[in-house]
Amino acid sequence: VVYFVCPTWLREEAALRGCEGVVAAAMGDQVEKDAVHELAEDLLCKNWVESRPAIMGRQRVEIFRGKDLVAYLVDHSEAVERALPKQKGSPNDLARDVGRLLLKRGIICRSERLFKRPKLGRKKLTKFPRKVFAVENDQSKFIEGSFYTWNIERPPTPWVKVVSYAAVLLVFAVTLFPLAPYQVKVGVFYTSLTMLVFLLGLIGVRAVLHALVWTFTGKYVWFLPNLLADNVPLTEIFSPMFGEDKNKRGKPYPAPPLAKRLGAVAAVALTVFAAYKYTPEKGYGAKIRSTTDEMFDYLVEHSDLRRITGNSTGDAEAAAAEEDLPPPGEEMPEMPDIDLSDIVEDLPEEDFEDEL
Repeated sequence: VVYFVCPTWLREEAALRGCEGVVAAAMGDQVEKDAVHELAEDLLCKNWVESRPAIMGRQRVEIFRGKDLVAYLVDHSEAVERALPKQKGSPNDLARDVGRLLLKRGIICRSERLFKRPKLGRKKLTKFPRKVFAVENDQSKFIEGSFYTWNIERPPTPWVKVVSYAAVLLVFAVTLFPLAPYQVKVGVFYTSLTMLVFLLGLIGVRAVLHALVWTFTGKYVWFLPNLLADNVPLTEIFSPMFGEDKNKRGKPYPAPPLAKRLGAVAAVALTVFAAYKYTPEKGYGAKIRSTTDEMFDYLVEHSDLRRITGNSTGDAEAAAAEEDLPPPGEEMPEMPDIDLSDIVEDLPEEDFEDEL
């Protein structure tokens, strides 16, 4: 029974040392191991200890603070009893023993902040860092003021399945988009166009404000400095509202002379004006313009809209006058009734024979 129930390492140890007294002690260690893992899973999955996502190297992990673990275990002695049954001591010492046990089992590992200084626009470090690195040395000591990384993962939630099915449906929708109804195409087109115009407009406003502030004050101030940052979460993209670029020492960059700033702005303005005024009719710019025109023409062709270019009303009236047609917006006059029988009788029979 022991051979089939016990794990491999237990059978090897029993074979080397003999079965007397080894099986019971080893089975006790196995039960303790299971209890420690169950406690660790509860601490992580049930959010008994506050954990936050972070990046360590190229992996996404979850981290927690050592003092949060100690505080929870001090207030919940039953959790300590699960990992260290029948062990006596002060609540703080027992909590630290549980932390050392988690380190010894490899369930957690000690980690530290990758960046020791606050980000641009902040005066204090965040409660939980976004990026951490593992401390290779001294993993046997449990330090309350340090961060620790979970080496276990949360079980998948139902939202994972929902997102997976939604991704599959999105792929099918993109694939079948050419067969979608016209209203769907128009909705997707205008939604995408609105988002694109909003983003480009926001970037343009940032550039204009930065240029104005830099020209008149010489300071490198940005509106929404985290808008294009790839190392911040989505919740921090629109904060802070304004930020100034600083060097490694945390000091603002020196302002260039006013003459150089005005010269740089004038050079950029002249370059943009020349590129807009003297754009060639052939080439990449013309290709973009023709592609845009074809897209709008396609949408107009499949709808009741009519594209208006120039003075369309005047052009339509002029064309109608040349062809003796009523101006746009007026109904066509009624044609008089004509008796075709009299016209046919007057035609010679030879014409009918030629037609036949």
